[in-house]
Amino acid sequence: MRKVQFYGAVSLDGYLATTDDRLDWLFQTEGAEEAPTEAFMQQVDTAIMGRHTYEYTMAQTTDQLINPYNPDTQSIVMTTKPHAGDDHTIFTNADLPTLVDKLRQASGKNIWIVGGAGVLMPLLTADLIDDLYIQIAPVFLGDGITLFNQADYQHRFKLAATNQYGQLAEVHYTR
Repeated sequence: MRKVQFYGAVSLDGYLATTDDRLDWLFQTEGAEEAPTEAFMQQVDTAIMGRHTYEYTMAQTTDQLINPYNPDTQSIVMTTKPHAGDDHTIFTNADLPTLVDKLRQASGKNIWIVGGAGVLMPLLTADLIDDLYIQIAPVFLGDGITLFNQADYQHRFKLAATNQYGQLAEVHYTR
């Protein structure tokens, strides 16, 4: 069965991005370029993200590994207004836990959950996340877009590893 893996970074106070969707605080963190993004991407062939994450990566990200243009990755964009995609991108408003459960059963590599609480929280609530790779940058943003929000669930994960990449700390939790 394919694993469902969140891989992303937050500030010390738990924000994924600033209120205006900026990530410069992350890219200015010494050591961020040392993170094993390429090795992680070799394990996945599907990325599920929200529309805001998709639009940001299309406009701002030039790294072909994480850009939805990557021909080795099928991108699934969750949106309230689905529209026609292309060979590499599907726009859908399908029930996310049902979609992910079907994808887990299909053959392929692992599934990467990209972005914030809108995509992550329904999957955590449904107990469908196998791995959390959370990189923590030593900066307080004070406000922004959160990774987690309030939900009616409780799940325990096991600490699998901690790593340091310059000033970036990474924790890896497994279900």
